[in-house]
Amino acid sequence: MRKVLIALSLLGVVCGVALADGPRIDFGSGVVSPTYVGRPDVCQYGFQDMWPGSGYTLGFGQSLGISCPGPMTINRVGFFCEFIPTPGTCDIVVLDNGVEVQRTPVQPAVGTNEFDVPDIYVSGTACVMLCAVDPFWAVTGEDTNYPIDGMTYWSNSCQCTNAFTDIDLTIWVVHGGIVPAQQMTWGAIQNLFR
Repeated sequence: MRKVLIALSLLGVVCGVALADGPRIDFGSGVVSPTYVGRPDVCQYGFQDMWPGSGYTLGFGQSLGISCPGPMTINRVGFFCEFIPTPGTCDIVVLDNGVEVQRTPVQPAVGTNEFDVPDIYVSGTACVMLCAVDPFWAVTGEDTNYPIDGMTYWSNSCQCTNAFTDIDLTIWVVHGGIVPAQQMTWGAIQNLFR
């Protein structure tokens, strides 16, 4: 009995290490995405899902996202879901130079999703992550049809930490509106008019 427990423990450690080496991929019956090429005011690297029926997992502790150079004011965030085995809630998390500045809960559907987020000014590099709230589980589209930018990410910590080097995810950020020339506090603005 002791040998069986030791063998099972070693197997659990090996499987845990193997799963931590790369992003999780799932398979199912996916829908075909439209193509989103050439949209102004959109930060996007993946434009069409190239492998319907399989893709990178959003859920089970794995987050997916993209990084966009700033400064910018983010208005909307979109992504393509091939399939959703377990419906639920996902948080759209916006980070400015690695610091979380906005979190918006949404309920994605199969197909194209684009959600309004409160206008958020990002002064540096924007990292926008999709972070599943358990038990939500979905699969996003992935694109290898265009040159790979290395600006889409997966992580277990809802941060832009592990860049994909062989694909780009079909996740995008819509930006626009006023970008302040200089950030000022409310007190500094009041002092201008005194």
